[in-house]
Amino acid sequence: MKKFGVCTFLSIAALCALLSFSPRKACADALLYMQITGVQGASYGGEDVYPYYGSANGNSVLLMCISYTADMNLGETWIAEKESIPDSPAFEEAAWLFNDANAAVLADNTTQQIADQWAAWELFSPSAAENSTLEADPVMSEAVANQMGLAVADYFSEPASFYLGFVLYAPVPGTQNENGTAQFFLGYGDETPNTPPDPYGGTPTTPAYGVLPEPGTLGLMGTGLLGLVGLLRRKLLR
Repeated sequence: MKKFGVCTFLSIAALCALLSFSPRKACADALLYMQITGVQGASYGGEDVYPYYGSANGNSVLLMCISYTADMNLGETWIAEKESIPDSPAFEEAAWLFNDANAAVLADNTTQQIADQWAAWELFSPSAAENSTLEADPVMSEAVANQMGLAVADYFSEPASFYLGFVLYAPVPGTQNENGTAQFFLGYGDETPNTPPDPYGGTPTTPAYGVLPEPGTLGLMGTGLLGLVGLLRRKLLR
């Protein structure tokens, strides 16, 4: 599964800052039991790329990973907060890339599929661009740069209703059942119900699931950090 090399603390701090000033606050709809159930099979640079397959409260979900510094395995479970896509360029560009990657899969365009995923990682994790395979491959490096450029140029031309169809699954720290770090994923909002899980039941078997954090608090923190990385990257690129 995808391994994320970006500084976790920096990612979280950025997300908090970004969400704090977002007119479209990360609206927490539910805390969901999540599980990674599979990957499509395409990979590059030693990393699986979109799409990831998962479940949320037993419902099948299609996921795009947007954090490059965590590590999860097939079958791993965690709790995530389902939130609206934050009203910020970095997150809206990521949603644009998510949608474009889905179109690439349907068109059997593997190069575009891979490029969309890596561009989404680079939005929040500058270290993704330092992957040795990507650095040594001018064709794929150019493809990633092209998709990033398209996302930056086109995301604002989409109507507000376009982004209402996407959601962010922000992990609740410490709820994963393995030693890895739960990742941030984008998904389609209509794939999951807006109902919270039973805090004393469900799939996860890790201790301390009986006391869940208040929806919005930890997810907001995590989202803020991720967004901060996006903001810092934008400053570096200027």
